[in-house]
Amino acid sequence: MPRVLLIDSDQQHAERVREQLGFHAVEVEVIPDPRQAVAQLKRDSADYAVVILNVSSAALPWADTLAKLQESCLQPGAYPPPLFLCTSDTKRPPEFELRIERMGARYVYEG
Repeated sequence: MPRVLLIDSDQQHAERVREQLGFHAVEVEVIPDPRQAVAQLKRDSADYAVVILNVSSAALPWADTLAKLQESCLQPGAYPPPLFLCTSDTKRPPEFELRIERMGARYVYEG
């Protein structure tokens, strides 16, 4: 069963995502704080097929956060890093979307 790490401080949103992915036989671990997720990925990044980052809040520097998460997965001799997906229920400007995509992550607007 594939494992997903969901980084999401919105408890209701996280539960909806968990239910949707659970329907597809995907195991989801939720961590609300990106800093905790960095530590988790440094230890166990090979355990996850996908990392989903909820970037709905405009208050955080999401590109920097994404870079730290991606960097925490780069370990010599380790399995390929997980795929990254950034989701948002807030419409973002094209520049934001392109920046995320240029970093190698996919971006999905949930509107």
